[in-house]
Amino acid sequence: MGSYDDAVRTLEVELRGVEQAFRGLTAQEWQTPTRLQPLDETLPHWTLFELAGHFDISIGLTRMLMAEPQSGQVGRDRVSFFIFPRSEVAPVVYDYAYKMVEGKTPQQMADVLHETFTKTVEGARAMAPETVGPGYYALMRLDEFVPSRVVEAVVHGLDLTDALGRESIATSEGVALTAAIMDDLLARKTVAGRPADLADDLAWVRASSGRVEHPDPRLPLIG
Repeated sequence: MGSYDDAVRTLEVELRGVEQAFRGLTAQEWQTPTRLQPLDETLPHWTLFELAGHFDISIGLTRMLMAEPQSGQVGRDRVSFFIFPRSEVAPVVYDYAYKMVEGKTPQQMADVLHETFTKTVEGARAMAPETVGPGYYALMRLDEFVPSRVVEAVVHGLDLTDALGRESIATSEGVALTAAIMDDLLARKTVAGRPADLADDLAWVRASSGRVEHPDPRLPLIG
């Protein structure tokens, strides 16, 4: 799946595009609802403001891993990170986004994302790829956690541009890495082999992440 340096470089480019997109939003656009459906369908959809809060959390987890290096047994990798009970995790993730933006303005959130994204990439470049630390569910190696953040950047970058009716800002490298992780995730969760009509990596990422509906009963893999 490429070298660690390649993954860090890809993450940097993806995050730069995400930050630029957020910084370019008008006050009205910050309040645009995303298409993400909360587990509790009575709750409102995140707006792009809450999506920014989620970006801060999901990418910031890398800084937490790097801040607490450990020598324990690794429990997850870039693929198994995305295997979890949605009924337990989704409500927590939903609420965290609101907490992260509480008391902040959109401009402040853009600055928060800049700091989180910059320090994440700088730290990832400065630390050894084999560094082990907390990966939310279990201990993970840094060179496994960084690719999982590329998935977050690509998929939630789609949430950002889809809400605005814009073309994807994801890079071909980011999409390819995300698609490869989704291929492995499919094999681990059910029967391997993406549907024939999803040969295009971006189409596969959209369907496997639940960003578009697909008739294959194995999908979506994440939501």
